[in-house]
Amino acid sequence: MAYKANTIEELLAIMKRVQGGKSLTEFAAELDLSKQYLSNVYNRHKEPSERLLEKLGFTRQTAYVPAPVPPASAPGKQKQTEKHKDKEKENEKERKK
Repeated sequence: MAYKANTIEELLAIMKRVQGGKSLTEFAAELDLSKQYLSNVYNRHKEPSERLLEKLGFTRQTAYVPAPVPPASAPGKQKQTEKHKDKEKENEKERKK
């Protein structure tokens, strides 16, 4: 059966299905991986390695998507930032006197 995962969550769900009723120790032994490593993957402490993906019949692909516009680029925020910078300059001039 062919599986497709677009997110790490989907991949972990597929891993759980493939694991079935086997214990983590049994599943790790079947994949020839350490129980600790597999636990770290399930708990999102480690990314799945190429070796793990290969054993599950997966390959990693990277997708690039547009980044969200940061809130600081909003027009009102820019004015506030400029005012803050101007105020800092004034304070600095006062300190130099």
